[in-house]
Amino acid sequence: MVRLFRVSSIPLVATMTSALALGCPADPTEPEDGDDDAADGADDDADTGGEDGDSGETGETLDPNAPKFFDDVLPMFIENCSACHIEGGLGPFNLEDYETTKGLAEAIVVSLETRSMPPFNVDNSGECNTYQQARWLDEDQIQLVSDWVDGGMQEGDPNAPLPPRPEFEELAGENVLELSTPEGYLPIADQSGPLDDYQCFLGELNNGDAPIYITGYEVIPGNPAVTHHMVGFLVNLEGDGALGTNGSIMQTLDNASPDQPGWDCFGAAGNGVRVEGTPVTWAPGGGAFNFPEGTGIRIDPGYALVMQTHYNLANGNGEDTTKVRLSIEDEVEREAVNALFDQFLISGLQGGGLEIPPNEESFVYTWDQRIGNFDERIAAWDRVEIFGVLPHMHELGRRMQAQFVSSGEESCGMYVDRWDFEWQQGFMYEEPFVLEPNDSVVVTCEWNSMGKNSPTTPGLGTQQEMCLLGIYAAEAQ
Repeated sequence: MVRLFRVSSIPLVATMTSALALGCPADPTEPEDGDDDAADGADDDADTGGEDGDSGETGETLDPNAPKFFDDVLPMFIENCSACHIEGGLGPFNLEDYETTKGLAEAIVVSLETRSMPPFNVDNSGECNTYQQARWLDEDQIQLVSDWVDGGMQEGDPNAPLPPRPEFEELAGENVLELSTPEGYLPIADQSGPLDDYQCFLGELNNGDAPIYITGYEVIPGNPAVTHHMVGFLVNLEGDGALGTNGSIMQTLDNASPDQPGWDCFGAAGNGVRVEGTPVTWAPGGGAFNFPEGTGIRIDPGYALVMQTHYNLANGNGEDTTKVRLSIEDEVEREAVNALFDQFLISGLQGGGLEIPPNEESFVYTWDQRIGNFDERIAAWDRVEIFGVLPHMHELGRRMQAQFVSSGEESCGMYVDRWDFEWQQGFMYEEPFVLEPNDSVVVTCEWNSMGKNSPTTPGLGTQQEMCLLGIYAAEAQ
C-alpha cells in the first residue's frame, strides 16, 4: 500500500504495510546543518547596536523604529521562554539578560525559525489541529526577533514596563495524593548520553481494594536547573512483562544499582516492563494539568505510577527531589481511557522479520486500527470523544502522523514534523474529536537509521523502535 501524506507542504510517503509519554533545549549555539557560522555571525553583529537611532560601531545609523530588546523582545520571551531560560533555570543561558541574548541572537533566530525552540513535537499551526497549553510561537513573534536582529539588536529602555509572568493553572480537587522521587537524589549520567540521566522511581498508589480515578496532576521539580522532564507510566505490578511480572522485573533492575535509588530506564519504564498508560507527562513551563471536566483515569488496585525522570546535567549537577501531586476522586462522571496501541511493535513481537534496515535516511511504516480495538471499554461505547493523543518513537524517529477515518472521510489527528525523543509529552486538543468505535486511525511513522550498522527491530528497549499512538478518550455525551 502506498499513501501520500502532506502537511505544511512536507510529504511523508508510506511504502509498506497492546504495548507501550515533555521546554528547554540544548544550547541553540549549536547550529543546524548549513548554519555553521550562525554563532560567529551573532558575535560579529553584536557590536552594531546603540541607543535608538544612534550609530553603532560600524558607523551605520540604526532605525529608531526597529524593535528594541526591553520594549518589544523581552516581553515576548517572558511569556514564552522564561520558564527555562532564566537565571537558575534549566536553559543553558538567560534570555532576560540583554548582553547574553545579543551575543546569541543569530543562533536564537535560527532555533525559532526551524521551530526547534520552544520544544513542541506536534505541529500547532492549524494545518493539523491546535493544542492546549502549546509552546508555539506564531509567525509574528518569530519575525519580531528576526527584525530585532536585523535592526541592530538595540537595547531600548531597561525600565520599560514588562508583562506579568504567566499564571499557571492550579490543581483542581480537594483530595491530592503526593508522590516523590527519593530525597536528595543525585543524578549520574547513564548510557543515554554524557549529560543525561533517565532514572525511574516507583510511586506506590496504595488504593486498597477499590479503584480510584486520577483527574489531574502537578509536577514540582526540586532542582529546576537539572530536571528536564518527567513521564508517569501506569504499570500493573502483577501483570506480565517480557521476562516475569512487571514488579519482579523492576525489582531486578533496581537491585542492579544498589548504590543509587531507582533504575536506569531510557526507553520507558525499564527494559521488559509493560506499560498500560501515561497519565502524567510533564515538561518545564507548565503548571497543573487538569483532565477535561468530569473525566478521570481509573487506577485499579495493584497498579503503580513509575516516574521516569530525565535529568540534564549541562548546567552542572545537583541534588533533586521532585514531587508529583495527583488529584484523586473515588468516582467520576465519565471514566476516561488512556489507551495505547502499536501495531509495529505487535507485528515485530509476532515474528516475520519486520525490521528497520541500517543506513536508510527514510524508512516508513503505516498501520491502521479500529478505535474500539484500543481498549475493550472503548469498544462498548456508542460514541468516543478523543480529547488528546500521545505519539511515541525512540531515537531513530523522524516524523509521525495520525489520520482519523470516519465514513470514508479522513481528518488529520496529529502531525509530528520533527520528532525529539527528549521532549515527549501528551497533547490535548483544543477541539476534541467525536468518533465511533468502528471508525479507525491510520498511523504513519518515519525513521532515519543512517549510521546504524545493523537492523533495528521493534521492541521496548532503548536500541529498538516503536510506532505507538496513545489516546485519551471518554464516552461522548
